[in-house]
Amino acid sequence: MPRGERPLDDGDTPLLRFAADLRTLRDQAGGRTYRQLGTRAHYSATTLSDAAGGRKLPSLAVTLAYVQACDGDPSVWENRWREVAAEVAPAEAPPADHGTPPYAGLAAFRPEDADRYFGRDRMLDDLVGRMSERRLVGVFGASGAGKSSLLRAGLVPRIAEGALECTSSIVVTPAELDLSADVLDRVIGAEVDAMVLVVDQFEEVFTLIQDPAARTAFIEGLLDASRTRCRVVLGVRADFYGHCAQHPGLVEALTDAQLLVGPMSAEELRQAIMRPAAKVGCTVETALVTRLVADATGQPGVLPLVSHALLETWRRRRGTTLTLAGYEAAGGIRHALAQTAERTYTALETDQRAVARQIFLRLTALGDRTEDTKRRLARGELDTDDVDTQVVLDRLAHARLLTLDRDSVEIAHEVLISAWPRLRGWLNENRDGLRTGRQLTEAAATWDTLSREPDSLYRGTRLDAAAEWAVHDEVRLSTREREFLTASLSARDREQSLALRRTRRLRQLVALLLVLLVLAGGAIVQTIRAQDVADKQRNIAVAQQIAGAAVRLQSGSPDLAKKLSVAAYRLEPTRDVVDSLLTTSTATWTDSLIRRIVPQADNPMGPDGNPVRGRGQAAVQDGASEPGAVKSLGFSASGRVLATTLDEVWDLTDSSRAVLLHRFPKRMAAAALSPDGSRMATIDGDDTTALRLWTVPASGVPELRSILPRSGIRGRDVRFDQSSQVLVTIDEDSTTSLWRLDTGDGPHVFGELHSIPHISAVALSRDRRLLATGGGDGVIRLWDLADPWHPVGLAVLAPQSNGIRALALSKDGKWLASAAADETVRMFDVSNPRFPGVPATISGPTTSVHSIEFVPRDASEDGMMVMTSAGDGSSRRWDFDVDNAVGRLCAGPALTRAEWNRFFPGLDFTPPCG
Repeated sequence: MPRGERPLDDGDTPLLRFAADLRTLRDQAGGRTYRQLGTRAHYSATTLSDAAGGRKLPSLAVTLAYVQACDGDPSVWENRWREVAAEVAPAEAPPADHGTPPYAGLAAFRPEDADRYFGRDRMLDDLVGRMSERRLVGVFGASGAGKSSLLRAGLVPRIAEGALECTSSIVVTPAELDLSADVLDRVIGAEVDAMVLVVDQFEEVFTLIQDPAARTAFIEGLLDASRTRCRVVLGVRADFYGHCAQHPGLVEALTDAQLLVGPMSAEELRQAIMRPAAKVGCTVETALVTRLVADATGQPGVLPLVSHALLETWRRRRGTTLTLAGYEAAGGIRHALAQTAERTYTALETDQRAVARQIFLRLTALGDRTEDTKRRLARGELDTDDVDTQVVLDRLAHARLLTLDRDSVEIAHEVLISAWPRLRGWLNENRDGLRTGRQLTEAAATWDTLSREPDSLYRGTRLDAAAEWAVHDEVRLSTREREFLTASLSARDREQSLALRRTRRLRQLVALLLVLLVLAGGAIVQTIRAQDVADKQRNIAVAQQIAGAAVRLQSGSPDLAKKLSVAAYRLEPTRDVVDSLLTTSTATWTDSLIRRIVPQADNPMGPDGNPVRGRGQAAVQDGASEPGAVKSLGFSASGRVLATTLDEVWDLTDSSRAVLLHRFPKRMAAAALSPDGSRMATIDGDDTTALRLWTVPASGVPELRSILPRSGIRGRDVRFDQSSQVLVTIDEDSTTSLWRLDTGDGPHVFGELHSIPHISAVALSRDRRLLATGGGDGVIRLWDLADPWHPVGLAVLAPQSNGIRALALSKDGKWLASAAADETVRMFDVSNPRFPGVPATISGPTTSVHSIEFVPRDASEDGMMVMTSAGDGSSRRWDFDVDNAVGRLCAGPALTRAEWNRFFPGLDFTPPCG
């Protein structure tokens, strides 16, 4: 019998709870022995038994191997391990650092840290070489790439060692740099090129200097100094590269003078990891070096995290050895910084946590289409006299999360902003509120600088927004901000009190006037309203009367009809008046837009049995059953216009003539071209009722591709949808079938519509969701084809008399055009198919119309123009674009004053086309 497992010690510590849960997991896995677990986990039974012993925290690798051997969830247990590690880490860490740490943590390396700065020799050589050739050099890199350390601990010592002709250097940030001549004389000295001016964190020029003129002046002053006084090196965060490109002088200076700081190579990382430890007599486990290099190689902005993780690992070292276990206990690259920040924050008292929250929010500058950045803060903004504030600053600085100077405070490295989830949550919680608070801080500082001048206080909406934001529980104002806001509110109260007294006096004077004016004013208003209504009704009546007259004058006086249509539209554009305008515009269009085709009766047959191509004649044949009746149109991407009759295919591209392309050996019962002119479908006119699918190549001669299976019922009509990939057939019993043509298994029916009598025309949207049907009763119905086998009715449109002859939907599915036998073509807005709009109507010859198509504006969109094809072999365009119609009608002679007075007596003359 195997020996039983040793009971856990008494108590309730994080380690004991962790061990107990590991044992529970083993029980849930069937109580496997540690020898069995060792076989699965590839660790010894003793190691796995110690992991659940509760006396020390096992390494992360052992924990995950234990969990996987017990079929547990590794991600859940990794998070659990890190929580426990965070709780027990302070107890496991040494009580003191025992000397100067070899790693800088979040802080950038300084010039005095040059003896422990390794891994950037190659890049330093490149930088020094560029500086020897250019007077200004820009060093760009992502946040955390190591720009500041490169400049401070790499470049500055190199200059001191004589790498350049310059004898000294100075490192500043834009907030510390004054470019006035006397200051430059003191900082740089009188000797030209004796010093290198290193401007680190140059992005502060764009985040701290809000005035564009002041920003430009600063940059120009820096460029001038680089040209005449000293060499300049700029350290810039890479996401501000576009901001630099907005200044032409800076662009010119940086041309061929840029150095991009990227991630360290694997070998450079090894030097940065091992050599600082060796400097203080420590060693780094090979496993830890391998792990760190694997975690960090190729990762941008990871160096501060590596340095911080190494610092925390050094604090957990075993003797003089930095171990992988210590690294994992610290949280590794991904979690060490967040773990340190979270541990430091949670160790604070409740009130101190609120202070810490406000400190971090004030130390962060919100990005505008860039990442958030750190912000240097004057101590006066933080009320450092407050005991809690001083305690929090000390603890955050001790944890190396903040850097404290004599007069300022800043985040040690802005990588903390992205690495600490709690801080990210604070920043994203209410960014508008944070901007309001930042504006309040700046306004209070300005007010204090101006000796608290009353004119610099908040007023109006800015005061309202600041007061509303300040009452939130999580907001802590500084003393200066509270005083500024209180003074602003008090000033507003005084101004409102004065305004109230003035208002009372004015009310007493106005009251008397109101009594006198109310009666007179009411009568005047009523009179004006009545006059407006009368004018409106008169204008409507006159406009409709003139619009009707314009339609009647089309045949006898077309020029006058044009001018009157536009005049009526300008006077009052009612629906009827707009319809008359469109009708007049279409009726007066040039004859070149009307195409007719009639085949030659004596066209000879070629040797291959096909007719020889010939030109159509400009004669007219009446009746839908004649050979010249156009059944459908197709518009190819190249601009070619094709038409089909029941036995022929024609090219209508040239409006002056029609060219016969092909004649079928027998007449069809129905024929249709796809909208793009690439396909054709026909239904045989004999007893076979065969449905044939053709392709139309560049020659225009159809080529048979397939014969689609059908029932014995005779077909009456066939149409393509807008995509040219769906075919719609209508049988004599009014059954409407939908055919898919774009599937790999060949054409097939994917939906049908039954029990709707008198279907004479159909139209299907490109997305195959909307179907429109028109009947001989003049009724148009809209259907939802989400389920093509069970269409759902959406709407019934206002009927047109004498039956629907043809329907078409635009490519975007928003417009439905219909042609009826009542001499009208209508355009419906069906963008909301459940509630279609009132249609626009154009009157004209439609008795023998067989098809209607939208004329494409471009490859992706239809215009507001449609083309109908009639039984007399003609095709006609109908333009529903009101602006086009007005422009076309205004192209002729203008309406004279005499004509205006004749048709609009009593109305002021207003040229309609002026």
